[in-house]
Amino acid sequence: MSMSFATYNCCNGDAIRGGGGTSFGIVVAFKIELIVIPQTVTVFNVTRTLEQNATQLVHRWQYVADKIDENLLLRLLLRSFTSSRNGKRTIGAFFTSLYLSPVDDLLPIMQEKFPELGLVKEDCTEMPWIESTLFFAGFQGESLDVLLNRTQVSTM
Repeated sequence: MSMSFATYNCCNGDAIRGGGGTSFGIVVAFKIELIVIPQTVTVFNVTRTLEQNATQLVHRWQYVADKIDENLLLRLLLRSFTSSRNGKRTIGAFFTSLYLSPVDDLLPIMQEKFPELGLVKEDCTEMPWIESTLFFAGFQGESLDVLLNRTQVSTM
């Protein structure tokens, strides 16, 4: 549900940079839409490997991720890692999500639109939105005070 709108017109031709000579653009206007965030949101992180049909899930994700529900962010990260089951290298598809409603509203939607993922209630966690920022930043279980730390954490 929209609360208010803000518009900024770039009279001075602010530039977007960083992509190289073939990808340059000029921002002439943009609009920011503020939305109401509910008290409780649902997050999940589901991992599937090649042995668990990750290839088919990634293929399907391309066609459904932006059409499932406007209150759902369904992010996908692909990564190579060593399997703890057999010690061999495999590819992992990490489906990380934020849904702006309770888990009981999310499950029927996922079962209808993306049943191949096999999402179950045990995969999901309900939490306040501010704690979901910790979840996405990799600080799950940490105090909210970690958000006040202005020292950049190296991920390498």
